[in-house]
Formats: sequence, structure tokens, C-alpha cells
Amino acid sequence: MGAMATIVACQSLPEPPAPQPVPEKPKTVTTPEGVVIRPYEREEIKRQSLQVVVPQQTVQQKLEDGRSLPAFQKLMQQTQTAYKQGQFNQAETAALQAQRLAPQAAETYLYLALIANQKKQPANAEALARRGLSYAQSDAMKRQLWLVIQKAAQQQNNAKSLAQAQQALKDL
Repeated sequence: MGAMATIVACQSLPEPPAPQPVPEKPKTVTTPEGVVIRPYEREEIKRQSLQVVVPQQTVQQKLEDGRSLPAFQKLMQQTQTAYKQGQFNQAETAALQAQRLAPQAAETYLYLALIANQKKQPANAEALARRGLSYAQSDAMKRQLWLVIQKAAQQQNNAKSLAQAQQALKDL
């Protein structure tokens, strides 16, 4: 009976629980500066590579610079009239107002540069013409702006700008 009691006692002992899987701890990385980086991994967040879709059609967009505004057109007409009559202060005032309405219109920079040349301000004329070049959309406008730069360079005795203007005029 003693032997049986030991067998019964052994049988009545509970079985040890099955080992539970230990969740993996994210790997931490320590930078040389002492910053500890712990990656944040969640199952519902899935990393996917981006797929960039390039449109097949390339549409050449014309810059909407405000030249279609009636007020701008009227001011530019006033600028042209005053410039032709030699009234450079009036022309400059009208061109500056037009520039406020359409700051990306190359025509305003052209007239402001022409006026600056007439007022014996060649450095200002060159700067205005170069700004106008960044907005010029037609070869005719670029040609006029390069001519202003060429004249300003001649007035300043700036050989580098003069050569650049002459080369640009040849390329147009």
C-alpha cells in the first residue's frame, strides 16, 4: 500500500505549465551620442515601397502672369505713351503700378529697365532686365531684355556682361 500511495501521489501532482513563448523585444540601438533608438514595430503597420506614376502627357503650361487684366493693360499703355513722349517719371510710376498688378510680367521689367537706362542708372537697368528674363516667355521679349543688358553693360564698361549679352543675342 505504501507503494501505491507513492504512485497515487505522483499521479496527483499537477503537470508543469507549458512554457509560454516569450515575445521578442525590439532590438535597441545606441548611437555614439548616447541616443537610444527603439524601433516601433506593430503588426498592423505594413511597410510598402512607393510606386511613382509618371503622367504620360506633358502639358506645356503658359504662365498666367496677370497680363490679361484690363487695369494692367491700361497701365502698360500709359507707360508706353509716357516713355515715347520722354516723360520717364510718369512712365516709371505707371510701370511700377502695373508691376504690382502682374509681378511676373516681363514687360514691366523691360520698361523699368529702359527707363533706368534713360536715367543713367545702368546697374539698375541691368538688374531689372535680368529679372525680366526670368519671366520672359517669348524669344522677342528675351531679345529686347538682352539688348537692354547689352546697353547697360556698355555704359558700365562691363566686358563680362557685354560678352554674355552678345552671346545670348546670337543664340536667340
